[in-house]
Amino acid sequence: MPTIAFGLTAGALGDWFDGHALTPSLPTAVLSTGVALVGGLVTYGAWRHTTALAARPPVGAVSAHPQAEPALVEAEAITSHTAAYGTIAGAPDPSDPGRLLLGSLHRHAVTGFHLDALYTALFVRPVQAGARLVRFLDREVVDTYVRGSGAAARGLGLLVRRSQTGNVQTYLGALLAGTLVLAIAAVVFANVYAGA
Repeated sequence: MPTIAFGLTAGALGDWFDGHALTPSLPTAVLSTGVALVGGLVTYGAWRHTTALAARPPVGAVSAHPQAEPALVEAEAITSHTAAYGTIAGAPDPSDPGRLLLGSLHRHAVTGFHLDALYTALFVRPVQAGARLVRFLDREVVDTYVRGSGAAARGLGLLVRRSQTGNVQTYLGALLAGTLVLAIAAVVFANVYAGA
């Protein structure tokens, strides 16, 4: 998308750079074509150099079940790679032209220049820690309150059920006692607020 956007603004981009045209000059075109050809030749040479080595598979690269389904073979290769070689950069694959072309940078290039580790440290681990905190709070706090409210409702139901004897005189006595307690509380609060 950015390439299309810059391509559509090619006519106006020259004005942004002191009015100079962005079209390549003859020396730039010859130099860039030469560099591309040299890069292509170096890549081809590295590929041809490692082609003979590719006929010999590295140790551990032979699948245990060559007649099995491709997905099973791939899964076995993935799970056995780390045990056999360590990281992907540590695999002694002589047929990989990247080793020849990149030299000491190959170890960092195959791991994406460690951007995955940086992303994991900056984003994945904090999000996972937050998820563990939310799971803990949900399980230990929210669920405890829900279970507690259920137990309280059951206990209150037991008390109410035991207090229902079916005797009307008991109900009227409780109603009279409650009314009397409320009346006394109203008189006491009225006197307290009237005295203040």
